[in-house]
Amino acid sequence: MTDSSQELPEQAERLNDLAVGELANGRPAAALRILKRALALNPGLTAAYLNLGMALADLGRADEAERAYWDALRIDSAHPAAHHRLGELLRHRGELEDARRSFASALAANPSLNESRLGLGDVLVELGELQAAASCYREAIARGATAAAEGRLGNALWRLGDVTGAREAFERVIAGGSSSPEAHYNLGSVRFELGEFADAVASAREALRLNPGFTEATTLCAAGLVAMQGIEAAEPLPAALGGSPAQRHLTVAIRLMSSRWFDPARQCLQRVLEEEPDAVMARHLLAALSGSNPEHPVDGYVRQVFDASAATFDRELVAKLGYAIPREMVEALRAVESTEDNPWDVLDLGCGTGLVGMAIAPYSRRLVGVDLAPNMIERAGARHLYTDLYCAELMTALAQEGAREVFYDIVTAADVFIYVGKLDAVIPAVRRVLRPGGLFALSAEAVEVVTGAGPEDYRL
Repeated sequence: MTDSSQELPEQAERLNDLAVGELANGRPAAALRILKRALALNPGLTAAYLNLGMALADLGRADEAERAYWDALRIDSAHPAAHHRLGELLRHRGELEDARRSFASALAANPSLNESRLGLGDVLVELGELQAAASCYREAIARGATAAAEGRLGNALWRLGDVTGAREAFERVIAGGSSSPEAHYNLGSVRFELGEFADAVASAREALRLNPGFTEATTLCAAGLVAMQGIEAAEPLPAALGGSPAQRHLTVAIRLMSSRWFDPARQCLQRVLEEEPDAVMARHLLAALSGSNPEHPVDGYVRQVFDASAATFDRELVAKLGYAIPREMVEALRAVESTEDNPWDVLDLGCGTGLVGMAIAPYSRRLVGVDLAPNMIERAGARHLYTDLYCAELMTALAQEGAREVFYDIVTAADVFIYVGKLDAVIPAVRRVLRPGGLFALSAEAVEVVTGAGPEDYRL
């Protein structure tokens, strides 16, 4: 006669092992069915809850996956893998502070868990805490992390402005035998910023050898040739850049501007205007680079920029650049104005895809968004955060709200005024739509003071 009290847990463990195989073979639905049987036999099997969470996450059932990980932690509150997987799930959902705590708990339970150290570093990058992220990556490398950790360190240092340190990290990735086209592209990019144009072109060409369709590497290669030898060196620009010859020159000009190589960028922009005299973006950028400092952008420039970038805006700004202005802006507002008893009426100028809306909606009674790019308005509407959304130019929207005597507790403008220029008319217009005691939260960019230049009230 067998001891059924021992047989059932053993059977549950065999079922869990079977489910692991199903997960490894990409069959989460089958794994889910098996894991439910395992847990019916042994409700205390921590590993089964972990695998259940993975299966549910793979099936897109994030809330249920989170409950599975918490079930594992109720059995073993210090289980490092449960904390780690919970951290991954929370980070994927954008709950960064909770993800930070989960990764930290995993490391407290098991300090050698480099996977969690890298996860914590990635969360810190997204929170904008780049020095702390770099420390995480360095410790992971010291503990034997793979070359991918060097790449992450390089990206963090690059964003911190330590371009030389970033180059050294990317060089270590390549020295480790990496065949990643992205690794060669990253090395080429920092070499380009340092003015090492020949080496930058060589890195870009290696990235293209590994991935011939790597458009960004094609752009880097062309920009490096223009910076090194002049615009004729990159003629004709590769068809891989897409669009007309004028559009290709514009792409290369923007790449040069992003690394502050303004003289060769001007050459490219002048060539754009020779080919397409009415090119809105090239006219605006050339005016900015020439120091003419117009009172407002070239008509149509801002709408064109943001309509074109709407689809990739969040990914580029938040995921890649760690954009944190909306969160910081709302934190600053809440530090001086409580919303516990009186939620705000908010006007979000230049709302874009709704990043400020995401941060401020929990504290708002009414949330109105304004943007002049229709594609941005469409994406903001898809978030279902705003009471109303208007596609309009900033001053037009303010005038309409003022004429209707619609008033707000808060007006926000996150990274809007870098596209406006002279603000003499804007500030009084904002004041007219604020209630007494209302607050106006805005961001602006610092500009370099040019020695010998005359005084400037603004710079576009």
